[in-house]
Amino acid sequence: MKLTELRVNQVTEPMGFQMSPLSFYWKVEEAGQAKRQRSARIEIMSEEGRIFDSGEDEKADSLDYRVNIKLCPRTRYTWRVTVTADNGERALAESWFETGKMEESWIGKWITPNLDASVQPVLLKRVTLKQLPERARLYICGLGVYECYINGKKAGKEYLAPGYHSYDFHLQTQTYDVTEYLKAGENILQIWLGDGWFRGRLGFDGGYTNLYGDRCYAVCELYVQEDKKWRMAAATDESWQCRPSPVVFSNIYDGEIYDARLEECLKRAEGWEKVRLEGPERCGALGDRYSLPVVKKEEFAPVECIHTPKDELVLDFGQNLTGWVEFDCHLPKGMGVRLTASEIMQDGCFYHENLRTAKTEFTYLSNGELSHARPHFTFYGFRYVKVEYLNEEGEILPNTGVQEAWRMAPKNFRAFHLRSDFDETGRIVTGSQKVNQLFSNAMWGQKDNFLDVPTDCPQRDERLGWTGDAQVFSETACYNMYMPAFYRKYLWDMRAEQSILGGSVPNVVPRLKKGMVAEHGSCPWADAGVVIPWNVYLHYGSKTLLEECYPGMKAWVDCEIKKEEALGGAHLIKDGFHFADWLALDNPQPGPFGATDPLYIASAYYYRCALSVSRAAEALDYTEDAGQYGKLAEEILEAIGEKYFDKDGLCVCRTQTGSALAIAFELIPERARKGAEAEALRKRVEENNGHLNTGFVGTTILCPALTMGGYPETATDLLLNEDFPGWLYCVNLGATTIWERWDSVLADGHISEEGMNSLNHYSYGSIAAWMYGDMCGIRPLEPGFRRACLAPHPDRRLGFAECELNTSAGKYKSSWKYNEDNTITYEIEIPFGAEAEFILGSESKTLTAGFYTFVQK
Repeated sequence: MKLTELRVNQVTEPMGFQMSPLSFYWKVEEAGQAKRQRSARIEIMSEEGRIFDSGEDEKADSLDYRVNIKLCPRTRYTWRVTVTADNGERALAESWFETGKMEESWIGKWITPNLDASVQPVLLKRVTLKQLPERARLYICGLGVYECYINGKKAGKEYLAPGYHSYDFHLQTQTYDVTEYLKAGENILQIWLGDGWFRGRLGFDGGYTNLYGDRCYAVCELYVQEDKKWRMAAATDESWQCRPSPVVFSNIYDGEIYDARLEECLKRAEGWEKVRLEGPERCGALGDRYSLPVVKKEEFAPVECIHTPKDELVLDFGQNLTGWVEFDCHLPKGMGVRLTASEIMQDGCFYHENLRTAKTEFTYLSNGELSHARPHFTFYGFRYVKVEYLNEEGEILPNTGVQEAWRMAPKNFRAFHLRSDFDETGRIVTGSQKVNQLFSNAMWGQKDNFLDVPTDCPQRDERLGWTGDAQVFSETACYNMYMPAFYRKYLWDMRAEQSILGGSVPNVVPRLKKGMVAEHGSCPWADAGVVIPWNVYLHYGSKTLLEECYPGMKAWVDCEIKKEEALGGAHLIKDGFHFADWLALDNPQPGPFGATDPLYIASAYYYRCALSVSRAAEALDYTEDAGQYGKLAEEILEAIGEKYFDKDGLCVCRTQTGSALAIAFELIPERARKGAEAEALRKRVEENNGHLNTGFVGTTILCPALTMGGYPETATDLLLNEDFPGWLYCVNLGATTIWERWDSVLADGHISEEGMNSLNHYSYGSIAAWMYGDMCGIRPLEPGFRRACLAPHPDRRLGFAECELNTSAGKYKSSWKYNEDNTITYEIEIPFGAEAEFILGSESKTLTAGFYTFVQK
């Protein structure tokens, strides 16, 4: 038996993260004959000794062990957990966490360069140390985005810090262990600053600049430990210096221009300007970070170098990904290389127009030396990269005019995938390679769009945290990846934005604040305020995190109550703008809105949210709230039954989405004949030539509703459809991610003429949740998968399906396979400390931890 995945506040070995409230997590693996945890002992130690000891706690919950102790700022703590199993076997493991500044006052002062506001600067401080420090920490925040260098080496492995958050409510600081970069004697500390989301261009149709501030700023403190004593060695103040950096231009959408010739200036003692004491005026207070670091997660080499009919040189990296391209080059001084990113080729040539106004370029101007080039303050969504060589005047050289000695081989280029630092937890493989590719596409849609916020797309002039996209995909996201820390930060920002909107949830988080249509309160975008935290609780079982999110959940439902009660009548949503079944195909009128009544959809979500708040209150022992919101949910459900269902109990919104909502949200009144709505849904699919016509709302729940209604074969029919509209249509056209529209690319390979055509939009990848939960049959019966339902739905057309799901409770496995003798073999694994109800047809078995094989005739 061994203990693994020790985490504090859902993060492995966190340094400088928010530590209040404080919660511990661990997992038991390789338990042998042991089935359950009998007790656990948690100890916490500082350098002065043990500060907490739980003793043998038989109630210790490995999913969420909360400890109420006072922590000190800038302090390393070691913690140890000892688990005793039901058979007496024991296991021990140890980890650590380290606090940041916490509530400690800052000695460092905000500084800004005494340069033109448009300049992206380098800030410099020379720090002399009498001896090599034993340990060193840097506490820092830079706006818009920053990288810190000590003696020429980048501090830490993260990029685009401090990330994208609601700067007007809080400014996240980062803590770096910089021990390895310092030396005895003079040390050069540099902070490179770029525009980022803070003041760079943001938003579509040209966007806005200076949303949070119109200058770059930084604040930091450097502490060193010498002879076992800590002291502050440097802090930002008026003694710092500044000058323009080699990054002469950068923003999130358009890319970066890097002039390596300016690197020489950074080495000179002369030419530096003074900084001035000035900080951001429209921002919140400094605080320890919530955001996971953005890091390099995967590396790709080009799979093909394409010389197009237009004499373009294009590298194909084989995967639509988020990140950037790096390369080694040795070009004459002043000569440059420009890379332009795109998602698709057209007629064998480079194509960029679906990215709208986003230039997505990286230009590198050589200093004549052998160099490694990469962007610093931007990122791209791409599969293809056009390579252009520039002369000293910035003119593009024809490929025939590029000397062979200058030309870089494709092997010199590497694409790096960037995202927030979380890992995969789910895996599905079937007997269909096309379905496997679809699953990969859904996984990559999440990887590419979860860079600090869950964006709609990673490539065009948008890249915003749309709450509707995030909401419909949140169940799939929690199956695919380990998401609680990522969502904790996103939901913190959401609650902050709610605080000035009367509890209403913005359609984009962080709020864009300018130029948004119906800025907040639109169904089902705003319902993210309840749906996401509830899905996170179901998947990870952390009451500590649920309690943190509960005020925002309650605030959204209270906002809805206030608005609808002001209009009188039954508890229903009665007005307002709603995206509803966005981009559905069932509306005979042109435009992006579906045919299902948006007020029916909004009322259905109102019911779901009220019910979820009631259940959250019950889980948190908020008895009064549980009763209040439970009663509200009952009244909403009754009102929906009266207004939106006919005398026979069938939904009057006679669309696929209308029926799917009725089934999935359990809205069907008692007067309805059992199975009638599911039969109506199946017929609507059949009448649409066996295809879906749903949008953002309906697509997520369509296959689950069909399966709940007794038609898993119809759900699998939809999964396997290879023509438009269907999930495998884009697979057949070579997609490696999920598209925004079912026909973003036409059957002939040409991009659709519609204005919104992202080829990396994860929402329709929510089919993966059905693959986990119904095709392979793994769903939580209790939060955190302590108890699960295993009810797989095999289909001969797939041959087999194998699912591994590394849940908070441990690893579940569910696989099925059709045999030559027409039997079906099921192989099941239940993790330590968990149990599952295994359901085949009308039979059910309770399984405890272990491995099982069943054969169905």
